[in-house]
Amino acid sequence: MPDLRRNNRADALSVQESPPPWGPPEIRALWDELRRADQGRGRPDAGPDAAREAAWDLIVVGAGITGAGVARDAAMRGLRVLVLEAKDLAFGTSSRSSRLIHGGVRYLEQGELGLVYEALRERRLLYKIAGHIVQPARFVFPAYRGDRLPLWKLRLGLSLYDALSLYRSRGHRMLSPAAARQLEPLLRAEDLRGAVTYEDAVTDDARLTLATLQDARRRGAAVLTYAPVAALRRDGELHVAELAGGTRVRARAVVVAAGPWTSERLLGAAGRQLLSLSRGIHLVLRAEDVPVRQPLVVQAKQERRILFVVPWGARTYLGTTDTAYEGDPGASGVTPADIDDLFAVIGHALPTARLGRDRIVSAWSGVRPLVRAEGESTVELSRSHRLVETEHGVLAVVGGKLTTYRAMAEETVDAVVRRLRQRGALPADIGRCQTHRHPLAPGLPLSAEELADPLLGDLAPRHGPYARRLAEQILRTPANGQRILDELPFRWAEIDHAIAFEGVVHLEDLLRRRIPIALTDAELGGKVARRIAERLVDAWGGSAADVEAELERYRDAMAIETGRVLAR
Repeated sequence: MPDLRRNNRADALSVQESPPPWGPPEIRALWDELRRADQGRGRPDAGPDAAREAAWDLIVVGAGITGAGVARDAAMRGLRVLVLEAKDLAFGTSSRSSRLIHGGVRYLEQGELGLVYEALRERRLLYKIAGHIVQPARFVFPAYRGDRLPLWKLRLGLSLYDALSLYRSRGHRMLSPAAARQLEPLLRAEDLRGAVTYEDAVTDDARLTLATLQDARRRGAAVLTYAPVAALRRDGELHVAELAGGTRVRARAVVVAAGPWTSERLLGAAGRQLLSLSRGIHLVLRAEDVPVRQPLVVQAKQERRILFVVPWGARTYLGTTDTAYEGDPGASGVTPADIDDLFAVIGHALPTARLGRDRIVSAWSGVRPLVRAEGESTVELSRSHRLVETEHGVLAVVGGKLTTYRAMAEETVDAVVRRLRQRGALPADIGRCQTHRHPLAPGLPLSAEELADPLLGDLAPRHGPYARRLAEQILRTPANGQRILDELPFRWAEIDHAIAFEGVVHLEDLLRRRIPIALTDAELGGKVARRIAERLVDAWGGSAADVEAELERYRDAMAIETGRVLAR
């Protein structure tokens, strides 16, 4: 493999206003600049204020959705921001969620009205700033005789849900048993008492993270992936991030947004026993095996949790579980017990769905970083977030949920700005949060006529307005307009685009988080993995041995996450 530092391109942009992407030799030049800046602090001729100087106002540790949101918010306010990520962007929880933007119907039962209100407000804002990635959908929530939540409770809860959304989305509707089965014929008829439909949204969590980081970079932030932080320490008024390779980076403030990797190693005593980890899995089946017409909500019988069945083009995915987890958050995997749990709950509501293990075409597993509360199971723990400050002044944002990432980032950057102003380290004219006002992807949204075009229709959900530019490129190179796999909406042009502009370092980054072929069908993805690896390695001038190394790394990652061993 080539030196990873010269392939850290997560900071590249895919919008026409962006500068050229960082790659060889620019990434090495950046690291050289950081070393020179660090060494210059101790020079006798550096001047009396050298100790107060820093190359960055803010270092963000972690390039998941929370770190991406913090970076974008801070950059929009004029702060000099550097994001350091140990692996790929959205490597952890931010690419392993249920892919939903939702208020959290079940949080009403827990009495967390403030969290639901905030989430519904953020859902509305994400429609505005990320409309190509966050799409509204009508969810169907059936109720059966003996369910923990009977139909009258669903009606009451969804009425409150509508009120907390300030009635700015389509309200809920009550359905009789016959109407519910007409809308969703797959539902079990026996003991069905009716159903409720309501609005929430579906998304692509990894692409949402990518789009947020792209916009942060366009506004001046720098992003380095595969740059793990070994330690954080204080040096006078500055913070120092010591990277695994020995480089030290100084900043006036540090925010840790490392999700389930937030720990004592980075935070000292403040990170001890801070989180409870919860594993959630999702299973992917072909749409013909689970042919639901719209997202479906299913109640678990024995616990206060709900599961989702979500149509996803030619596929349907099911999730999620909620079990306590200890171990490496990046290797939580899918267990037979998890599969049995999901199939038992889903199969009770959808008895004609074909749910055998042999029907699973892919899967993913993620770990939720929940704020610990003694004596409570992970199912009962709040999804609210918390800001934690260490004795050395490092801020960490922990907990929370995908839907509320922008609000979490706003609160975090407000705290950073407040602390820096108190120390006189920021000018008084640093502005307020503006992230709710500006779209993540510049350009006019695609019209209904444009979306009717098969090519643009395939590209738009991932690229938004930039799909037009990709389509123009395809016209010049028609072969790149072909679908990579006939039954999935991914085009060869997207592979080259991701390699050049979307920060891809490894094959796994490309097939797992940029173009989710691995998630939609692991076996089909395995059949084209070599061709894609060859394009990736050719782009940075590697060898045939590098292609084999990338394929081996990819197979190992998929075996851990999905439990499937891909053919060689």
